[in-house]
Amino acid sequence: MRGDDGVALYLARRLYGAIRDAETKIVCSHQWLPEQAEDLSRASLAVFIDASISIPPGQIRVQPVLADERGAGVTTHVVSPPGLMTLAREVFAVAPKKAFLVTIGGASFEHGGGLSEPVRAAIPGALKKICELLSRCGA
Repeated sequence: MRGDDGVALYLARRLYGAIRDAETKIVCSHQWLPEQAEDLSRASLAVFIDASISIPPGQIRVQPVLADERGAGVTTHVVSPPGLMTLAREVFAVAPKKAFLVTIGGASFEHGGGLSEPVRAAIPGALKKICELLSRCGA
């Protein structure tokens, strides 16, 4: 992993213990893959988690994710949450009715590094926001 880029996997592992709903599926991967569109097509709600340098370290941003009306435009190397939503809709004729991207601002993306202090401090808030999304949306 590349430092703070590992926060999504860390949060997913923490959610395994926090979510007791048998209908909720947690999918962990190092990157978003076209093959995940099939799982996505069976979901009524999707919550994507990522780290980013585009917001201040430790800041948490939640934004809705919509399918891209221009088409999937997916390659095997670059897939985004909107691209996955579009791919699910195009290939399986259905995508989640609601989807969100939870982004945590990262401070360090060095190879082999652990989570930075700002990201570690943001973890409880990110978990709370994710659980709120799941409960508010009926997951």
